[in-house]
Amino acid sequence: MAKEKIPMGINLRLNKIPSNSGYGKYYPEVDRQKTLSMRGFAKHLAEHGTPFSQSSIEFMLTQMCEGLIEMMSRGVPVHLGPLGTFYPTAEVAEDAGVESIADMEELDPENLIKGIHIRFKPNASKDDDMSAPAFKQRCSFELRNIVDTEKAMVNGKEKSITTVKPIATAVAEYKAANQ
Repeated sequence: MAKEKIPMGINLRLNKIPSNSGYGKYYPEVDRQKTLSMRGFAKHLAEHGTPFSQSSIEFMLTQMCEGLIEMMSRGVPVHLGPLGTFYPTAEVAEDAGVESIADMEELDPENLIKGIHIRFKPNASKDDDMSAPAFKQRCSFELRNIVDTEKAMVNGKEKSITTVKPIATAVAEYKAANQ
C-alpha cells in the first residue's frame, strides 16, 4: 500500500524513579502523532489507487465499526483477518464477588459489572503475524526528542508540564558543555 517506509519517531525519556533499577537511564517511547480521524483514514486509503471514493470507504468503515460494536455488545469476538481480534471483557464492580450458589438466584448482573472493555489481540498466525516482534519488522525508526515531564503549580493547581527537546540539539549542547 505505502510506496515509501516513513519512519516511526522514537523519543527518549529519563527514568526519574530512584527505586527503579533503570534510574538515570533514558528509555524509548513512541512519538505518537495526532490521532487520524476515520474521515482522514478514508481519505488516506482513497489516495492509494483504489477504485473506491473517500465517501465509499468512509461508509464501509462506519458500517464495520457499527457491526463490530453490535457483535461485541453481544459478547461475540470479531476477528479482522491479518489485523487481529477485538473482544469484550468485563470489569468487575467493587465488592461484586458472589459468595455462594444460593446467592445467585435473584442476582442482577448489572450489579456485578462496573464496565465492559473493548480489547484487541493482534493476530499471531504464521502468515499474518502482528505480534510485537513481527510488527517491529514492518517499521523503521528515527530518534527524535528527549521528552521530560515535571510537576508545576499553575494558577494554584498542580499540573504536569511536558517539554520536548530534539535529541540532536541535546547532544550538541552536551558536547559544547563538555569540551
